[in-house]
Amino acid sequence: MYIKIETQRLDYFRIQQRDIRTESMQGLMDSIAMGETNASNVGQRVILPPSFIGGPRDMRRRYMDAMALVQHYGKPDIFLTMTCNPNWPEIKNLLQHNDEAQNRPDLIARVFRAKIEELKVDLIKKKLLSAVIAYTYVIEFQKRGLPHAHFLLILGRNHKYRTSVEIDTLINAEIPDPVETPALHSLVAKHMMHGPCGSINPDNPCMTKKMGVSVFKNKYPRDYSETTILGDNSYPIYKRRRNSRCLTVRGKRLDNRWVVPYNPYLLSKYDCHINVEICAGIKCVKYIYKYIYKGHDRVAINLCPGEENDAINEIEDFQKARWVSPPEAARRIYAFSLSEIKQSVVHLPIHLENYQYMRFDNKKKFSDLVESELSQRTMLTQFFSMNTTDETAKRLNLLYVHFPEYFFWVEKDKKWAPRKKREVIGRLVSVNPAEGDRYYLRLLLMNVKAPKSYEHLKTVGSDVAATFREAAQKLGLLQSDQVIQQCLEEAMCWQMSFSFRKLFATLLAFCDIAQPRELWLQYKEHLCEDLLRFSTNSLDAEYTCLLQMNDALVTIGRNINDFSLVPFHIGITKEQRIQKEIEAERSLLPNEVDLLAIQSLNTPQQAAFDTIISRVHSGNGGVFFVDGPGGTRKTFLYRCLLAKVRSKREIALATATSGVAASLLPGGRIAHSRFKIPINTDDRFVFNIGKQSAEATLIRDCKLILWDEATMANRKTIENVDTTLRDITNCDNIFGNKVVVFGGDFRQTLPVIRAGSRRDLIAASLVRSETIWPSVERLVLTQYMRAKEDPSFSEYLMRVGNGTEKTIVGDCIEIPESFLIPYTTETESLNRLLNIVFPNLNEFINDPYPMMKRAILTTKNEFVDDLNNTLISTMPGEEKCYISYDELLDRSSHHEYADFLHTITLSRLPPHKLVLKKKCPLILLRNLNPAEGLCNGTRLICDDFRDHVISCFIASGEHKGKHVFIPKIPLEPSKDDNCPFPFKRHQFPIKVCFAMTINKAQGQTLDFVGLYLKEPVFSHGQLYVAMSRVKKADCLKVLICNSSLDTHHTNITQNIVYQEILNEACKAPTTK
Repeated sequence: MYIKIETQRLDYFRIQQRDIRTESMQGLMDSIAMGETNASNVGQRVILPPSFIGGPRDMRRRYMDAMALVQHYGKPDIFLTMTCNPNWPEIKNLLQHNDEAQNRPDLIARVFRAKIEELKVDLIKKKLLSAVIAYTYVIEFQKRGLPHAHFLLILGRNHKYRTSVEIDTLINAEIPDPVETPALHSLVAKHMMHGPCGSINPDNPCMTKKMGVSVFKNKYPRDYSETTILGDNSYPIYKRRRNSRCLTVRGKRLDNRWVVPYNPYLLSKYDCHINVEICAGIKCVKYIYKYIYKGHDRVAINLCPGEENDAINEIEDFQKARWVSPPEAARRIYAFSLSEIKQSVVHLPIHLENYQYMRFDNKKKFSDLVESELSQRTMLTQFFSMNTTDETAKRLNLLYVHFPEYFFWVEKDKKWAPRKKREVIGRLVSVNPAEGDRYYLRLLLMNVKAPKSYEHLKTVGSDVAATFREAAQKLGLLQSDQVIQQCLEEAMCWQMSFSFRKLFATLLAFCDIAQPRELWLQYKEHLCEDLLRFSTNSLDAEYTCLLQMNDALVTIGRNINDFSLVPFHIGITKEQRIQKEIEAERSLLPNEVDLLAIQSLNTPQQAAFDTIISRVHSGNGGVFFVDGPGGTRKTFLYRCLLAKVRSKREIALATATSGVAASLLPGGRIAHSRFKIPINTDDRFVFNIGKQSAEATLIRDCKLILWDEATMANRKTIENVDTTLRDITNCDNIFGNKVVVFGGDFRQTLPVIRAGSRRDLIAASLVRSETIWPSVERLVLTQYMRAKEDPSFSEYLMRVGNGTEKTIVGDCIEIPESFLIPYTTETESLNRLLNIVFPNLNEFINDPYPMMKRAILTTKNEFVDDLNNTLISTMPGEEKCYISYDELLDRSSHHEYADFLHTITLSRLPPHKLVLKKKCPLILLRNLNPAEGLCNGTRLICDDFRDHVISCFIASGEHKGKHVFIPKIPLEPSKDDNCPFPFKRHQFPIKVCFAMTINKAQGQTLDFVGLYLKEPVFSHGQLYVAMSRVKKADCLKVLICNSSLDTHHTNITQNIVYQEILNEACKAPTTK
C-alpha cells in the first residue's frame, strides 16, 4: 500500500513541474528585455525537492542542519542507539495465537513510536542522562524489518561528562554481578553482548573482507582496561576489568570484552538493545552525522551496460531499487516522524543582487512579478533593510547567521519581525567555490556584521572593492600572493631590515608563494637597506642578504635556491656549510656570569659537574641522568656544563624536549629541530640526518650533548636518536660513545600518548627503555634551593610529587587552606582567582615583562581558551580580530564543511577567530626559526599589529627582548589530533597566553600561579608540576570545582602518581 502512496507523491512532483518554474529576478528581467512574455518558456524545472521526506535533498539538508547544531552548540556528547524488541509485552500481548511480531508491522510501528516518545521525555524533559540543549535523531529500518533509532545529544556546557569518574556513572561496559543484580545480568546477556565474531565465529555478519582477509568491523573483542580512559577518537576506552564473569552466548563463552556499552537504568526500563556511548573527540562528528543521515536502503542490482542516457532524473534515481520494509511502510502510513532536530534551524538564502530565485506559474504573465516590490523581497534583502531602518537590529549588530535568533521571517508579508523565544539557529545555505561571486558573498556574510547593502559588504575601510572576492582578500579571508605582499608592506613600516629578512625567509618557508622571484625583486631594496651602509656594491649587499635568509631557511630544512629568487646558485659548498655550522656552535662563547657560576655550585651539583666534565675530557663517553625535583637548580648546572665545555672552544649541543626548556639554555634548540625528528612519528620513523650532512659532522665533533626535560620524551624517540648517533659515528657504543646528559624529574609529566592508558604512558617512559636506561648513570641533586625561602612548602611539594601526601579518598589529597580560593559559585570564585593572579591588567601596558611571570594553569585546552577569552576581553586597549581562512585539502567537499572547520579548536592550531590587544601575552605554536628563539612554546609580547603581520618581542629565555615579526602561515593538524577532515588553517601561529595547560608550563619558573581545577588532574605528575612552578606558598592559589568527584569538599582533589615510574627511576646506578 505504501509504495502506491509514495508513487502518487512522486507523480505529483512530476506533474507539478510542468506548471511551476523558477528563475532568477535578473533572468526574468532579461527575458522581458528580449520580448519574452510567455512564462512557460522561461526558467528551469524543479527536481525532487527537499520537501519529499527521505529524498536525497531532504537527507542532505538534515545532515547540514545537524552540522549547524555542532557549529552553534559544539560537538555531540552522547550517541545512543535503541533497537526495537519484538518480544516487548506491548507487542506480544496483542498477537493472535502462534502469530509472530514480524507479521504485524502496524504493531511494531506504533509500539516503537510510543517507546521513542517515552525515551525523549526521559532524555529531554527529565534530564535522565544530563541537561540536553540540542539533539537530533533518525529512525532507520533493518532489512529484516526491525526499526532502530539513532540519537545524538549535545549537553549543556556545565553538564558534560568530562572525567572517567563521571562516565562510569553513566555507562557500563561490563557483565553485572549475577547475585547482586540478577535482572540486569539477564538483560545484558539478552541484549548487550556482541557477536560473537572473529576466530570463534567467522561467519558473523559483522565480519568484513579487506584485501581478502576477514576483519572485525566493530572491533570486538575490545581490550581489557582497569579504568575508563578518555581518548581523542570517537569513543573513550571504557572500563572492562579482567575478572571471572562470563556469559554463554550462541554456544560461546564471552567475557567483558564483548559487552556493548549501556546505561543500566535505560536497559532495565526499556528491555531492548540500547547502546549508549560518549563522543569523546571531534573526529566522531563527521562519521556519526554522515552515518545517521546516510539515506534509506536500496537493493543492490548489477546491470549490464545498455543505451546511455545522460539526462538526470532525480525522481527516477530515487525509485530505482527502492527497498521498503513492512515496519517502514507502516510508520510512513501512520505519518510518524522519521527524524527530528532541536533546536530548529532556519535556512538563510544567499543570492547576488537581483539574482534571487522566484517561483511562478507558467500560465501567468510574469512581467507583473518584476514590477512587484513584495515579490522581490528575500530574507537577505530584508536583512539589509533591517540593518538600515530597524533600531533593534542596529543595536544588536548581528551577523546574517545569527539574525534568526532575534527575528523570525513572516512569509506572507516577506519581512523580519522580533522573536520572543530564542530557540532557533540560522544556517546559511552552502555554496560551492565554483560559483564564484556568490561564494565570496557568503564568505563576507559570515564575517561582516550588520551590512546594509551589497555595496556595504564590498566596503573595506574607506575603499569600495570592485568584487566580493577583492573585498574578502582585503579583509584577510582569502590566501594569495597579494596577502603576502600586504604583509611585507605592513612590516616595512617598522623599518627593521634584520627582522624584515627573517620575516621574508619565514614566508618563503611556510607559505606556498606562486611567484617568489617577483616578491624578491619588489622588496630587495628594503631587505638590503642596512647592509648597503656597510657595502658600496649593491650586488654584494644582495648576496649577503640572500645568504642570511638562507641561514634562517636551513635551520628549518629549506634552502634559498629552492625558490629561484635569482638566476644563479646562492650559497656555499657543503664543506663550507659544515665549517660554518661548526663555527657557529664554537662561537657560542659563555658569558662571564655562567663561568663564575661554576664557583657557586653546591655539593651535589659540584659532584655531578665533576663527573660529567671528567668524562668529557677522557673521551670515553657515557650517559647520565641529572635527577632532581624542581628547585634543585638543574638549569643552573646545565649552564655551567655548557660554559665549561664551550670555554675551551669545544662544541656542546644544548637541546630540550619542550621549547620553553630549550629557550632557557644558551644555544638551546628543541630536540625535534636538533635531531630532525619528524612531527608525526611511529615505530618505524627515521631521522633526516645524512652521514655527510652538516648536522652529522656537528654531532661527530661535539663533546657533550645535553637534553633537558627528557622525562617528557617518548623512549622510542630517544632510542632512535641512539641508533642515529651510532650510525653517524660508525661506533656501536651507546650514543656513538658521546657524553650525553639527560635531565628531568620523573615526578613530573610523562610523554603524551593520545588515548593512552597508564600502562601505555609507563611503557613510553625513558625508564622502560631496555637499550638506554640500564646504561644510565644517575646523578641526584638533593639540595632543594627553594627550601631556604619556604621549607614547609618545599616539603609539601616533595610529598605531593612522591605520592606520599596523606590521601583522603582514593588518590585524592587535601589542599592546605592557605592555598585555596573559597568556592561559592564557579563564576564568582573564578573571577576572584583571575583578580588575584592579574590584579591590574594595566600593568601589561606599562611593563609587560613582570606580568609574563604570572599565569593561570589548568588541565585542558578548552578551559585555557575560555580563560584567555575572558582575560583578553577585560584587558584595556583596542582589540584586533583576525579571522582565519580554512580550506579542506579535498576541495570537492569544501563548501559542505567550511563553516564546521571554523569551529574546530585544537591545541596545536590557533583559533579561527584570534583576538589580540597590544602588550597581551602570546605563545608561539610552531617552530618558525629555532636558532633565533622562535620555537613551539616560546612566549611573546604583542608589541603592535597590522592587518597581515604582528610585531612581537620574545618574553623570556636567552632571546628575551628580541624583536620578531609573526606572519600568517598555513597550518595543518597533526595525525595525533585525529581531525575528521584533513584541512589547512591560514592564521597567525600564536594564541593568547594569560593561561596555559599544566603540561605546557613544565620547565618554567613563575612568580605567581593560579591553579584552576575545573576538573581534577588526569595524568601522572600534573598536580606536582602545577604547584612547583613557584618558589613560595604565598605565590600559589588554587580553585577546586569538585563536580566530578564523589565529594562536596572543595579542598580535596586528585593527585595521580605512578609509583612504578619512581621505583624504576631509582634502580639506575647512582654516581656520587
